[in-house]
Amino acid sequence: MASRFKVNPALRRGFETSVPGERPMTLAGTTSKIFMMLLLVTASAVATWYAALTISGALVYPAMIGGLVVGLILALIITFKPKTAPVLAPLYALAEGLAVGGISLLFESIYPGIVGKAVLATFAVAFAMWFVYSTGLVKVTKRFRAAVSAAILAILILYAVNLLMALFGTSIPFMTGSSTVAIVVQFVIVIVASLSLVIDFDFISQQIRAGAPKKMEWIAAFGIIVTIVWLYIEMIDLLYRLAGRE
Repeated sequence: MASRFKVNPALRRGFETSVPGERPMTLAGTTSKIFMMLLLVTASAVATWYAALTISGALVYPAMIGGLVVGLILALIITFKPKTAPVLAPLYALAEGLAVGGISLLFESIYPGIVGKAVLATFAVAFAMWFVYSTGLVKVTKRFRAAVSAAILAILILYAVNLLMALFGTSIPFMTGSSTVAIVVQFVIVIVASLSLVIDFDFISQQIRAGAPKKMEWIAAFGIIVTIVWLYIEMIDLLYRLAGRE
Protein backbone atom coordinates (compact mmCIF):
# COMPACT_ATOMS: atom_id res chain seq x y z
CA MET A 1 0.00 0.00 0.00
CA ALA A 2 2.79 2.41 0.88
CA SER A 3 4.49 1.99 -2.49
CA ARG A 4 1.34 3.21 -4.25
CA PHE A 5 1.90 6.67 -2.83
CA LYS A 6 5.68 6.74 -3.20
CA VAL A 7 6.94 9.97 -4.71
CA ASN A 8 10.30 8.88 -6.07
CA PRO A 9 9.53 6.69 -9.15
CA ALA A 10 12.97 5.07 -9.07
CA LEU A 11 12.35 3.68 -5.60
CA ARG A 12 8.76 2.68 -6.31
CA ARG A 13 9.62 0.75 -9.46
CA GLY A 14 12.64 -0.90 -7.91
CA PHE A 15 10.86 -2.27 -4.88
CA GLU A 16 7.75 -3.29 -6.76
CA THR A 17 9.87 -5.57 -8.97
CA SER A 18 12.04 -6.99 -6.18
CA VAL A 19 12.33 -10.74 -5.73
CA PRO A 20 11.94 -12.24 -2.25
CA GLY A 21 14.26 -14.89 -0.86
CA GLU A 22 17.53 -12.98 -1.24
CA ARG A 23 19.74 -11.47 1.45
CA PRO A 24 17.87 -8.55 3.01
CA MET A 25 18.94 -4.95 2.51
CA THR A 26 20.28 -3.18 5.59
CA LEU A 27 20.58 0.42 6.73
CA ALA A 28 24.37 0.12 6.85
CA GLY A 29 24.54 -1.28 3.33
CA THR A 30 22.19 1.34 1.95
CA THR A 31 24.04 4.16 3.72
CA SER A 32 27.42 3.01 2.40
CA LYS A 33 26.10 3.02 -1.15
CA ILE A 34 24.59 6.48 -0.71
CA PHE A 35 27.94 7.84 0.44
CA MET A 36 29.73 6.00 -2.38
CA MET A 37 27.48 7.66 -4.95
CA LEU A 38 27.88 11.05 -3.28
CA LEU A 39 31.65 10.67 -3.58
CA LEU A 40 31.30 9.79 -7.27
CA VAL A 41 29.12 12.84 -7.90
CA THR A 42 31.60 15.04 -6.04
CA ALA A 43 34.66 13.60 -7.77
CA SER A 44 33.08 14.00 -11.21
CA ALA A 45 31.97 17.56 -10.43
CA VAL A 46 35.43 18.54 -9.16
CA ALA A 47 37.08 16.98 -12.22
CA THR A 48 34.73 18.93 -14.51
CA TRP A 49 35.46 22.15 -12.66
CA TYR A 50 39.22 21.53 -12.76
CA ALA A 51 39.20 20.70 -16.47
CA ALA A 52 37.19 23.82 -17.30
CA LEU A 53 39.56 26.05 -15.35
CA THR A 54 42.85 24.50 -16.48
CA ILE A 55 42.12 23.25 -20.00
CA SER A 56 39.27 25.27 -21.48
CA GLY A 57 36.18 27.03 -20.20
CA ALA A 58 34.44 25.80 -23.35
CA LEU A 59 34.17 22.41 -21.65
CA VAL A 60 31.52 23.67 -19.23
CA TYR A 61 28.50 23.53 -21.52
CA PRO A 62 29.32 20.16 -23.17
CA ALA A 63 29.91 18.64 -19.72
CA MET A 64 26.72 20.13 -18.34
CA ILE A 65 24.47 19.18 -21.26
CA GLY A 66 26.13 15.81 -21.79
CA GLY A 67 25.86 14.97 -18.10
CA LEU A 68 22.18 15.91 -18.01
CA VAL A 69 21.33 13.88 -21.12
CA VAL A 70 23.33 10.80 -20.13
CA GLY A 71 22.07 11.05 -16.56
CA LEU A 72 18.45 11.19 -17.76
CA ILE A 73 18.93 8.17 -20.00
CA LEU A 74 20.58 6.16 -17.22
CA ALA A 75 17.90 7.23 -14.74
CA LEU A 76 15.15 5.99 -17.07
CA ILE A 77 16.92 2.67 -17.61
CA ILE A 78 17.45 2.16 -13.87
CA THR A 79 13.84 3.13 -13.10
CA PHE A 80 12.33 0.67 -15.56
CA LYS A 81 15.09 -1.98 -15.33
CA PRO A 82 16.05 -1.93 -11.63
CA LYS A 83 18.29 -4.99 -12.02
CA THR A 84 20.77 -2.71 -13.82
CA ALA A 85 21.17 -0.46 -10.75
CA PRO A 86 24.37 -2.07 -9.35
CA VAL A 87 26.15 -1.21 -12.62
CA LEU A 88 24.34 1.88 -13.85
CA ALA A 89 23.79 3.73 -10.55
CA PRO A 90 27.52 4.57 -10.16
CA LEU A 91 27.61 5.65 -13.82
CA TYR A 92 24.58 7.83 -13.18
CA ALA A 93 26.42 9.46 -10.28
CA LEU A 94 29.39 10.23 -12.53
CA ALA A 95 27.13 11.70 -15.23
CA GLU A 96 25.31 13.85 -12.69
CA GLY A 97 28.66 15.01 -11.41
CA LEU A 98 29.48 16.38 -14.87
CA ALA A 99 26.22 18.33 -14.91
CA VAL A 100 26.55 19.52 -11.33
CA GLY A 101 30.15 20.59 -11.93
CA GLY A 102 29.21 22.61 -15.00
CA ILE A 103 26.18 24.22 -13.37
CA SER A 104 28.15 25.04 -10.23
CA LEU A 105 30.97 26.67 -12.15
CA LEU A 106 28.52 28.90 -14.02
CA PHE A 107 26.92 30.12 -10.78
CA GLU A 108 30.30 30.52 -9.08
CA SER A 109 31.57 32.68 -11.93
CA ILE A 110 28.68 35.08 -11.28
CA TYR A 111 28.68 35.06 -7.48
CA PRO A 112 31.95 33.72 -6.00
CA GLY A 113 31.32 31.64 -2.90
CA ILE A 114 27.77 30.67 -3.80
CA VAL A 115 28.65 27.01 -4.44
CA GLY A 116 30.09 26.50 -0.97
CA LYS A 117 26.97 28.04 0.57
CA ALA A 118 24.72 25.86 -1.58
CA VAL A 119 26.59 22.68 -0.65
CA LEU A 120 26.46 23.47 3.07
CA ALA A 121 22.79 24.43 2.87
CA THR A 122 21.91 21.25 0.95
CA PHE A 123 23.54 18.91 3.44
CA ALA A 124 22.18 20.91 6.38
CA VAL A 125 18.67 20.51 4.98
CA ALA A 126 19.24 16.80 4.22
CA PHE A 127 20.41 16.21 7.80
CA ALA A 128 17.46 18.21 9.16
CA MET A 129 15.03 16.13 7.12
CA TRP A 130 16.61 12.92 8.39
CA PHE A 131 16.41 14.26 11.95
CA VAL A 132 12.75 15.24 11.80
CA TYR A 133 11.89 11.89 10.25
CA SER A 134 13.98 9.72 12.56
CA THR A 135 12.69 11.50 15.66
CA GLY A 136 9.09 11.31 14.51
CA LEU A 137 8.62 15.07 14.31
CA VAL A 138 7.21 14.59 10.81
CA LYS A 139 4.87 11.69 10.14
CA VAL A 140 4.73 10.35 6.59
CA THR A 141 1.05 9.67 6.02
CA LYS A 142 -0.97 8.91 2.92
CA ARG A 143 -2.13 12.54 2.81
CA PHE A 144 1.45 13.79 3.22
CA ARG A 145 2.64 11.65 0.31
CA ALA A 146 -0.24 12.74 -1.89
CA ALA A 147 0.40 16.42 -1.15
CA VAL A 148 4.11 16.20 -1.97
CA SER A 149 3.35 14.17 -5.11
CA ALA A 150 0.92 16.84 -6.29
CA ALA A 151 3.45 19.58 -5.57
CA ILE A 152 6.17 17.79 -7.54
CA LEU A 153 3.80 17.29 -10.47
CA ALA A 154 2.94 21.00 -10.41
CA ILE A 155 6.65 21.89 -10.39
CA LEU A 156 7.35 19.60 -13.35
CA ILE A 157 4.50 21.19 -15.29
CA LEU A 158 5.83 24.68 -14.53
CA TYR A 159 9.32 23.73 -15.70
CA ALA A 160 7.95 22.09 -18.85
CA VAL A 161 5.84 25.13 -19.73
CA ASN A 162 8.71 27.49 -18.97
CA LEU A 163 11.03 25.45 -21.20
CA LEU A 164 8.49 25.48 -24.01
CA MET A 165 8.07 29.24 -23.69
CA ALA A 166 11.85 29.68 -23.74
CA LEU A 167 11.89 28.21 -27.24
CA PHE A 168 9.87 31.25 -28.29
CA GLY A 169 12.09 33.73 -26.47
CA THR A 170 9.92 34.26 -23.40
CA SER A 171 9.30 32.69 -19.97
CA ILE A 172 6.95 32.56 -17.02
CA PRO A 173 7.73 35.79 -15.10
CA PHE A 174 7.87 34.24 -11.63
CA MET A 175 10.09 31.35 -12.80
CA THR A 176 13.01 33.67 -13.52
CA GLY A 177 14.56 36.79 -12.06
CA SER A 178 14.88 38.01 -8.48
CA SER A 179 11.45 39.46 -7.83
CA THR A 180 9.77 38.76 -4.52
CA VAL A 181 7.31 36.36 -6.19
CA ALA A 182 10.13 34.53 -7.98
CA ILE A 183 12.06 34.07 -4.74
CA VAL A 184 8.96 32.84 -2.89
CA VAL A 185 8.23 30.33 -5.67
CA GLN A 186 11.83 29.10 -5.62
CA PHE A 187 11.73 28.80 -1.83
CA VAL A 188 8.59 26.67 -2.08
CA ILE A 189 10.32 24.42 -4.63
CA VAL A 190 13.23 23.96 -2.21
CA ILE A 191 10.76 22.99 0.52
CA VAL A 192 9.10 20.42 -1.75
CA ALA A 193 12.49 18.92 -2.65
CA SER A 194 13.34 18.75 1.05
CA LEU A 195 10.09 16.99 1.92
CA SER A 196 10.77 14.50 -0.85
CA LEU A 197 13.79 13.37 1.15
CA VAL A 198 11.57 12.64 4.15
CA ILE A 199 9.40 10.41 1.99
CA ASP A 200 12.50 8.68 0.59
CA PHE A 201 13.78 7.99 4.11
CA ASP A 202 10.42 6.60 5.17
CA PHE A 203 10.02 4.32 2.18
CA ILE A 204 13.53 2.92 2.53
CA SER A 205 12.94 2.34 6.23
CA GLN A 206 9.76 0.44 5.46
CA GLN A 207 11.49 -1.77 2.91
CA ILE A 208 14.34 -2.58 5.29
CA ARG A 209 11.81 -3.64 7.93
CA ALA A 210 10.00 -5.71 5.30
CA GLY A 211 13.23 -7.53 4.37
CA ALA A 212 13.64 -6.23 0.82
CA PRO A 213 16.44 -7.93 -1.19
CA LYS A 214 20.05 -6.78 -0.74
CA LYS A 215 20.34 -5.59 -4.35
CA MET A 216 17.67 -2.99 -3.65
CA GLU A 217 20.26 -1.00 -1.69
CA TRP A 218 21.50 0.33 -5.03
CA ILE A 219 18.00 1.41 -6.00
CA ALA A 220 17.61 3.12 -2.63
CA ALA A 221 20.93 4.93 -2.99
CA PHE A 222 20.07 5.97 -6.53
CA GLY A 223 16.73 7.40 -5.44
CA ILE A 224 18.29 9.41 -2.61
CA ILE A 225 20.99 10.82 -4.90
CA VAL A 226 18.36 11.89 -7.44
CA THR A 227 16.61 13.90 -4.73
CA ILE A 228 19.79 15.37 -3.23
CA VAL A 229 21.04 16.55 -6.64
CA TRP A 230 17.64 18.10 -7.31
CA LEU A 231 17.71 19.80 -3.90
CA TYR A 232 21.22 21.16 -4.52
CA ILE A 233 20.31 22.63 -7.91
CA GLU A 234 17.19 24.27 -6.48
CA MET A 235 19.18 25.54 -3.49
CA ILE A 236 21.88 27.18 -5.59
CA ASP A 237 19.18 28.73 -7.76
CA LEU A 238 17.50 30.17 -4.64
CA LEU A 239 20.79 31.62 -3.37
CA TYR A 240 21.42 33.08 -6.83
CA ARG A 241 18.07 34.85 -6.79
CA LEU A 242 18.65 36.15 -3.28
CA ALA A 243 22.11 37.42 -4.26
CA GLY A 244 20.49 39.27 -7.16
CA ARG A 245 18.48 41.31 -4.66
CA GLU A 246 21.56 42.61 -2.85
